Amino acid sequence: MFNNKRTQAVFSLILAAGLWLLLVVLASIFPSGSGIHRFFELLGGSGLGIIQALIYALFFFCMFELLEKRKFVRRQYTGFNLGLLPLQDQLVLSPEEVAQIKLNTIRLEQEGQSTLVGNFIKKACTQYRNDQSISETLQVFSAQVDNSKEKMEGDLEIVRYLLSTVVSLGFIGTLIGLSSSIGMAHLAKTSEGMPLVTQSLYVAFDTTLVALLIGLVLNYFYHRYLKEMDTFYSQSKSYVIDNLISRIYKPAG
Repeated sequence: MFNNKRTQAVFSLILAAGLWLLLVVLASIFPSGSGIHRFFELLGGSGLGIIQALIYALFFFCMFELLEKRKFVRRQYTGFNLGLLPLQDQLVLSPEEVAQIKLNTIRLEQEGQSTLVGNFIKKACTQYRNDQSISETLQVFSAQVDNSKEKMEGDLEIVRYLLSTVVSLGFIGTLIGLSSSIGMAHLAKTSEGMPLVTQSLYVAFDTTLVALLIGLVLNYFYHRYLKEMDTFYSQSKSYVIDNLISRIYKPAG
């Protein structure tokens, strides 16, 4: 959807601001003190809902990041359908056929059909050509796949950081609300001051609740992406090992 992180950040801020404004409008429709007014106020539907708005901005940014990464992983599954490797049972491959598989993979890449699976196949073929050792090829291939996976996991660092930031923002809002209510404690004895103290306490606990709920949602999508990534790399390993490396046969002499 948005390949540029700056675009993602700007659009996330716009969406968060729009959601905050919508919550403020919805809260103003209902009388103060009613349950539904309190519900929208909890979500940030008041002038004091800036913390919730920031949490929503981080939520949208993380979702854009995860959606882009999920789309990338799903596109890589097309590599299994390009017919790069033979699937027939009991078939063995000669060194010449391994070299031809590499050439076919390179040709498809030149035609614009570049995938991670194709890259793994190309590297495995190159490694076998270099040392003519199946065990060494298997070892190096597994290391290359693991390195690729670690790189993709490293690209998630910003998402992991923002996940913890969401919860931290909730606690910051709690501290702000509590410190504000403590500062107005002397007004609690007056009919005019009590609502102000109560409002500050609302802010204190509302921000934490919203942060925890948003954190739960983000963690679900984050771990779902991790599962999809793990599944893809596991299938890639099995595909190349079963249909390429384990089929290689070099005649004696």
